[in-house]
Amino acid sequence: MIRQLAALCATTALLATGVPVTQSVAAELSDCTKTVLPLPADTETGSSHVISADPSGRYVLGAAPRQGRHTAQAVLWVDGVPRWLESKPDSSSYGYAVVKDGFVLGSSGNLAGTDYWVYSVKTDSYRLLQVPAGMLIHGLVGMNARQDIIGRAWDDDKLESSHAFVWPAGGQPRGLPTPTGSRAFSVEDISDEGRIIGQAKRPGTSDFTSYVWESWNSRPTRLRGPRNQDNVYARDVEGTRIGGQVGHAINSTGFVWNTRGSLVAEIEDAVADVNSSGDAVTAGDDFIDHYPSILVRSDGTRFTFPEGTLLTHSFNRNTPWTAGGYENTTGWMTAVLYKCNN
Repeated sequence: MIRQLAALCATTALLATGVPVTQSVAAELSDCTKTVLPLPADTETGSSHVISADPSGRYVLGAAPRQGRHTAQAVLWVDGVPRWLESKPDSSSYGYAVVKDGFVLGSSGNLAGTDYWVYSVKTDSYRLLQVPAGMLIHGLVGMNARQDIIGRAWDDDKLESSHAFVWPAGGQPRGLPTPTGSRAFSVEDISDEGRIIGQAKRPGTSDFTSYVWESWNSRPTRLRGPRNQDNVYARDVEGTRIGGQVGHAINSTGFVWNTRGSLVAEIEDAVADVNSSGDAVTAGDDFIDHYPSILVRSDGTRFTFPEGTLLTHSFNRNTPWTAGGYENTTGWMTAVLYKCNN
């Protein structure tokens, strides 16, 4: 059953937490147009989905199964036309983020090893990242418009623990300052301004919660829920807005923060992505409760999508698209985009 809050209940909850109240206004889904993204001719039967998109909406990054590959392959849609991404033949590939002007952060791997690269749509070429000697990458996470990269690396090649790093454009990877009293932490996203969100253990506990790094030279600030002891999981930072949830369980309450760490909105489901205007899409669920994603604009306008629709990206306003992700109505995930008029 789709979980929706009545306007009165939502207002009461927001007042109780001290979060500013915005009146909810339901919008007709007929105001939204769905586009199923086409796939290359040699796509294998299986699932496709949207991972990331640039602010203009021209470049949409995702994944789909490709014939002859053991795992999903990175696919980039340029003005709606798909192309596979891989830096070496017969490799499995993955795209982490696409940013302004069509630059994609990704990796390709086969028996010969793994390439980490930045692909350029303009030149249709791959710039291989030169990983410093002695550094063993655990995984890349994301990239911003300046091409600053975040990820994780193994500590001292021991493969027992790893640490988070930022790789400034044109520079060398460097570790981020750890939160006070914590060692283990990870990163989740980086904004075009260079703000980073991540997770670390709360001092004196085994619980992880989210932090925001306003500076790469200073310790981060902990994001807080309505109660000080809340564990927060932030997924996305865009401009001055951060989207995530309080608690780690399915059906957790979603929140939007500003980058000063103040709560600005509460939503009944975990926030999957937020744009620079504060419009948020929720993660939804297609495995247990089967409730779909919703789009909640910062003015309170809401769109509830059909069952089986799971959104992963909220586009900035005045772009060709409003939200993207996938739908699961046939047993396979299918990459979709929506444009909503309101």
